[in-house]
Amino acid sequence: MTHFKHVERVAIAVESIEKAQAFFEKLGAQFQPEETIDEVKLRYRPFKIGPSTLELLESTEKDSVIDRFIQTRGEGVHHVTLEVDDLDAAIADCESKGIAIAHRIDYPAETQFEGYHWREAFIHPKDAFGVLIHLAEKKKVS
Repeated sequence: MTHFKHVERVAIAVESIEKAQAFFEKLGAQFQPEETIDEVKLRYRPFKIGPSTLELLESTEKDSVIDRFIQTRGEGVHHVTLEVDDLDAAIADCESKGIAIAHRIDYPAETQFEGYHWREAFIHPKDAFGVLIHLAEKKKVS
């Protein structure tokens, strides 16, 4: 799949961002500012360990995607983000190879996270050996 650039980050679902941050800081994590995504009822805090990016996800409401994940599976890796140059092309590439897209998110044009406009799609864990694959197109806000 030529549309994929690299593993952009690994997301970890937690009950308490503050408790998890304290742990990862002991490993040398450098945290970035927290963001909230109202559309999916979560707050997240990205961080770096060396050149790698990870993020902590915490539910902001009961019965959200993250809340249900933790209730079912417990805390842990929620998804792996693969950055793509062009989300539409990456989706078409996946579908042409029999890989189904389970969900897609196109945020309003004014929505930004971490200084980028994001477009996103997901490959369901049942189709990806138990891993939720997050496809992300990021365009720097000028």
